[in-house]
Amino acid sequence: MIRAIAIFFATAVVVSPMRASDLEAKIDQIFRAVPGRAPGAAIAVLHDNRLVLAKAYGMSNIETMAANSPGAIFRLASVTKPFTAIAVLQLVESGKLNMDDPLSKYISNYPAAGSVRISHLLHHTAGIPDFAPIDEVKKKPLEFEPGSRLSYSNNGYQLLGRIIERVSGQSWSDYLHDHIFQPLGMIHSGFDRTEILPGRATGYLFNDGAYSAAPRGDARDAYSAGGLYSTVDDMVLWVQALASGKVLRRETIEQSWTPGLLTDGRQTVYGSGWILTSYRGLREIGHGGDITGFNTYVALYPEEKVAIVVLSNAGMRPPGPLPTAADITHKITDIYLGDRLQNIETQPRITVAAPILDAYAGRYKVDAPEIVLRNMGSEIVITRQGDRLIAAANGAKLPLDAHSETTFQAQGSPAQLTFVRDADGKCRKLIVTLMGLREFQALRAD
Repeated sequence: MIRAIAIFFATAVVVSPMRASDLEAKIDQIFRAVPGRAPGAAIAVLHDNRLVLAKAYGMSNIETMAANSPGAIFRLASVTKPFTAIAVLQLVESGKLNMDDPLSKYISNYPAAGSVRISHLLHHTAGIPDFAPIDEVKKKPLEFEPGSRLSYSNNGYQLLGRIIERVSGQSWSDYLHDHIFQPLGMIHSGFDRTEILPGRATGYLFNDGAYSAAPRGDARDAYSAGGLYSTVDDMVLWVQALASGKVLRRETIEQSWTPGLLTDGRQTVYGSGWILTSYRGLREIGHGGDITGFNTYVALYPEEKVAIVVLSNAGMRPPGPLPTAADITHKITDIYLGDRLQNIETQPRITVAAPILDAYAGRYKVDAPEIVLRNMGSEIVITRQGDRLIAAANGAKLPLDAHSETTFQAQGSPAQLTFVRDADGKCRKLIVTLMGLREFQALRAD
């Protein structure tokens, strides 16, 4: 990790840059299939901490025919989380916070506040329930022992916002303004608390074959988990500041790019405000966001010293003709870093002995929030067909590809299933992991 960070901050160019005009022509092709009167996106590509290209596509407002621009204001949604994490880590650097501090030191009226640490909240391993308003969550117990599992929680990051306020003596938004936005010249970034914002792009949803304006309103309920707005121009300043050490010391950024560690020794895919993954063989440090009418993505490729920002004013659900911000980001990655990418990004399937597969077969009851059960189903039935397992849930049957004797990937799904065996070899539960960010238990019911 130290070597990788050093590469990111070094001055030598690692990959040969594509000419901006060639890059622009190829990115134009991504948007060519999108109808003319449609929302779009603003994008930026940086290389060696210098801007290669900033451009926008589609309409900022279809009704007025206003075009998007790199200066148009978009809601960041969950790309807010890296900013909140940076604020927390600034307070850690200044000695006002400690990663091992308990939540109870700052917020006492919360269940099991003494067992939840700042690091748990940053890493989404605190067990804070999600899918409910933060004040309702206070009435619920933790979903699991802090540190034992990973479950992405917007409410966990809302608690971090309140901790920032307690420690700094400022509102979360004022703290970000004074310590991040204003020092970096990000004059078009802030907490989205009003509908009236000059330069704001209108958000759109795709329904019945056409885009229509999303319901208007502020994003204050998303608060420190997803309430920020910004522009591509401002986000370029922020990415450059990350690389130059202006907002955090370089060793602190390294810490934020380190995976969380669970009590059973497993590493998670989440650092402190960043999702840590890979794309076609490249290490990717990034984050996405999704809020009504908007979706966003930021990706850093440290070894290649490349960063890509995509802000879109089209909602992800239901899907429309415009690719998601994450898809656009990775299409740009394909273009700009194509000669460094692996042709395919698959893990070879291994063969697991039939007796082990038979031990996993059975019916499992899913323990998850209601919103998850509605989409995934409340029960998973595992059967063996030949040398592989099949998972049936919510009316769908998916073959499982074995990555180890205990871990299987569902084909065509972000779900990974890990079977947990007792000392006697019996399997009484499995763990369902969605995109590496949410874990749910399923207990054997037969």
